[in-house]
Amino acid sequence: MRQPVVLDSIHESDYPKLIRLWEVAGNVEVRQTDTPEVLARFLYRNPTCSYAAYAGTRLIGAILAGHDGWRGHLYHMAVKPDYRERGIGTRLVNAAVSAIKSEDVQKIHCLVKRDNLIAQQFWEACSFEQREELFDYSLR
Repeated sequence: MRQPVVLDSIHESDYPKLIRLWEVAGNVEVRQTDTPEVLARFLYRNPTCSYAAYAGTRLIGAILAGHDGWRGHLYHMAVKPDYRERGIGTRLVNAAVSAIKSEDVQKIHCLVKRDNLIAQQFWEACSFEQREELFDYSLR
């Protein structure tokens, strides 16, 4: 029998589990900037928008989400491979989107690598649209 999947807010203490999830999931590129301090700062600024999915005590999925008061952003959405195709990712996205929209932020973005066709299909299934008229520019 499968354990029920429960969503909970992400907390700073979840950092080691999140890193392991992102590495196992294979669709999140863990970078040097993904530190406990950065996660703590992000959660401080956006305390109600990021969610973790648990089966019992096992972290099986997560999404980091936040906003700047104008636009929402979704980051590092991941579900363990053996838990995919069960609606967990969709539940995480819906929870994050609902939390962002409850703070009167209506437009929400996520970045997807061009070669990640599975992620592109996932986001489209969640009603996100690929923007053809924009380029993404970054300052490093």
